[in-house]
Amino acid sequence: MACLSLFVFLASLIVSAFPPCYVRGTISCIETERIALLSIKAGINHSDDQSLFSSWTGHDCCKWQGVSCNHQSRHVIKLDLRQHPSNVSYNFLMPPSKLNFSLIQLHHLKHLDLSMNNFNDSPIPDFIGSFPNLEYLNLSYAEFSGAIPHTFRNLSCLRYLDLSFNVFLQPNDLHWLSGMTSLHYLDLSGDNLSKLHGWLYDINSVLPSLSVLKLSNAELQDGSIYATTMPHLNYTSLRVLDLSHNYDLNLILPQWLFNLTSVVDLDLSSCAMYGKLPVTVGNLSRLRVFSLSGNSLDGVIPESFGNLGSLEKLDLSKNKFIGSIPESLNNLTNLKYFDLSNNKIGKLPKSIGSLQKLQIFDLSSNQVHGWMPASIGNLRNLQCLDLSWNLISGPIPESFGNLTLLQHFDGAVNNLSGKLPEAMGNFVHLQFLDLSQNLISGKLPESFGNLSQLQQLRMQGNGITGGLPEYVGKLSHLWELDLSNNNINGSLPKVMGNLCKLQTLDLTSNMISGGIDDLVDGLSKCRENKYGSALESWEGLGKLNLGNNMLNGTIPENIGKLSELIQLDLSSNSFMGVLTESHFASLVSLTLLDLSYNSLQLNVSENWKPPFFCLIIGMCSVKVGSAFPTWLKTQTYLSSLCLSDAGISGNIPTWFGYLSPTSGYFLNLSNNNLEGRLPTSLKNYTFYHIDLSSNRFEGPLPELDPTFSLVIYLNNNSFSGSIPSYFANATFIQVFSVSDNHINGSIPSFFCNFTTLELLDISNNDMSGRLSNFWNSTSMLQIINLSNNNFIGKIPDGLVSLTNLRSLHLRNNDFSGDLPLSLKMANKLVTLDIGDNKISGSIPTWIGENLSSLVVLRLRSNLFQGIIPKQLSKLSSLQILDLAHNNLSGCIPHSFGDFKAMVVTNHTQ
Repeated sequence: MACLSLFVFLASLIVSAFPPCYVRGTISCIETERIALLSIKAGINHSDDQSLFSSWTGHDCCKWQGVSCNHQSRHVIKLDLRQHPSNVSYNFLMPPSKLNFSLIQLHHLKHLDLSMNNFNDSPIPDFIGSFPNLEYLNLSYAEFSGAIPHTFRNLSCLRYLDLSFNVFLQPNDLHWLSGMTSLHYLDLSGDNLSKLHGWLYDINSVLPSLSVLKLSNAELQDGSIYATTMPHLNYTSLRVLDLSHNYDLNLILPQWLFNLTSVVDLDLSSCAMYGKLPVTVGNLSRLRVFSLSGNSLDGVIPESFGNLGSLEKLDLSKNKFIGSIPESLNNLTNLKYFDLSNNKIGKLPKSIGSLQKLQIFDLSSNQVHGWMPASIGNLRNLQCLDLSWNLISGPIPESFGNLTLLQHFDGAVNNLSGKLPEAMGNFVHLQFLDLSQNLISGKLPESFGNLSQLQQLRMQGNGITGGLPEYVGKLSHLWELDLSNNNINGSLPKVMGNLCKLQTLDLTSNMISGGIDDLVDGLSKCRENKYGSALESWEGLGKLNLGNNMLNGTIPENIGKLSELIQLDLSSNSFMGVLTESHFASLVSLTLLDLSYNSLQLNVSENWKPPFFCLIIGMCSVKVGSAFPTWLKTQTYLSSLCLSDAGISGNIPTWFGYLSPTSGYFLNLSNNNLEGRLPTSLKNYTFYHIDLSSNRFEGPLPELDPTFSLVIYLNNNSFSGSIPSYFANATFIQVFSVSDNHINGSIPSFFCNFTTLELLDISNNDMSGRLSNFWNSTSMLQIINLSNNNFIGKIPDGLVSLTNLRSLHLRNNDFSGDLPLSLKMANKLVTLDIGDNKISGSIPTWIGENLSSLVVLRLRSNLFQGIIPKQLSKLSSLQILDLAHNNLSGCIPHSFGDFKAMVVTNHTQ
């Protein structure tokens, strides 16, 4: 019996010393755990990522990818089934998985990662709380839903818990945290915590050990964050606190936040916080990262920020801070990232150069005024500087050239002036330069040829002069060049055709002359060589905008090879010649084509089908043929078309009204020989701008949908009949012109609803009747022309008291009576023409006293009587005065010799 006991004892020692699984003399994993792993695998769908389970073969599961075992016991202690989708945002689109109950067999688990899988909105299984040794649990981005199991309170050894971004996970409480006394890391970001009104109290139960707390984008309510009966919080372990993007907090910064003296990373961005920053912000002396971005904090930045000497990143962007950057921030000598954008900061201190470790500095969209301090040149580690959308004036200092590590500089939309310093050529790492919309003058510095890494150069809207330097063609990394709206002259350098990475070239509105043959030839060869090793990533020229220059010659045929072109604007130049189908042969990506205002002729076959589907086509003054172009039938996405002065005659075809499903349309067919009645199909479009002027259209005014119309030009045609009632829907109209037609009837009363109308021209028609007094002072009308009609009666007060009125033409009607006294209100009038009527009475003295801006005053051929008032001589801007054919008497006032604006002085020698 004693021997048997000894045998049992020895056997037990052997079993305990060696795991019970053997494969050909090699110790393997526990068989029951291997079987459990295979069952788990069966429920996990990694069809988009096969690399993990490809190793799950053989008997030794401890060698499988994602599995780790204890070296002595061979029990599985780590299971990492993390999915690796190409885009986290789309992990819910992956095939669904199911967590098998066999996981419970892995009793010894310390590390479990199921993140990035799609568990198809299933609840977190209760048995997750049955792993007493678990130290690490990551269920983030796993599409779990519902409440968090209360069995989680059993995970007393857990140190790391990440349940973030399970968007349908909605805990009813956080009481399960009470058992996690070892927890160091807690991330519930992206979950729905809106039902938790005592979240701060519950988390307080684990705060003594918690180092990292992340509750970003968790729909937190302000609940307990302000409680005056706040229990004592032990903050000594907390290092990271992230409450960002909780838009419903909507509170003043709570004071307890500034007692977190051990925190090194504090993110309170986008929490709808308001009020002023307290001085106690200086208590957070260990902070290295601090973000208050996207709130409504106001007032000045406290001087106590200077106490935060450990700060490396400070983000105060998108608030309402005012004043200047405090001098105390000079103490932040460790600061590398500083974002103050989108505030109301008014001054950049000279001492800014003290922040010598600064790498990223964003002060954009503020109210910074004055000159750029020379001390900014001390920021020698600066890589990104954004000063755009401010009021900074004066020249860029020479010391700016010290920023030799700069990669990104944005100084757009300021008042920077003077020449660019040659020292900017030191920016050999610069990739992005934007100085657009400033007052910079002079030539581009020769030193810019050193900017070999430059990818984007934007300097539109300045006063740059001179020609384009040859070195521009050597900036081989350049993919955007925008020098539009400057005073650049000369011709395009031939070497610009070498810019094979160029995607945007905009030189619009300069004085550039010569041809574009070399440019187009070079860029088209780039495309032909795109498969070469040096151009494997070549995307091709997408935007070529050279409009409003002095370019001449012909448009080269090989422009049709630039198949990546999206925008082609060659308008308002002096190009000439014939365009054929070859010019458009490969322009399959084109959405904007503008060849307007050149001397071009389009010669294509009747059955031509363009390779492009444009949104905008501008061919004003391009002779496209005598008939309405049938190739437009293919342009089914068109929203803007200009064929003004295109030599077209005949009718507008009915199919044109069914061409495009667009809800808004710009159409200009003016100055052609189009005739007949307009097709009723045009009412299918909602026109923002329509110009059919100077044609030979006849019949009633076209039936349009004017609901969103801003501009309507129907003048110089043969339209007849009255103004239709459907124009009453044009409540946003700004310009309405039907002059030089055969329109009759009276002015409809619905014109009083047109409060946005700025120009009304119904002159040279057959309209009649009395004018109703329906205009009101809120009208935006600036120009009214009712000349050459048959209107009768008195001029109504409402017509002439419009405070925005600048030009009033009423000549050649049958208006009678005195000039209304209310005309005094129109003190912005520049032109007043009421000639050829039956206006009587004396010429009012107040014309000279109140209408001081008048340039043209025409009162001829009326019934005025009495003397000419000397007050008219006060009209210092008057250039034309016509009082002929009235019943005036007396002498011409001597003061009429003071009309200096009528005198033209020739200063030429």
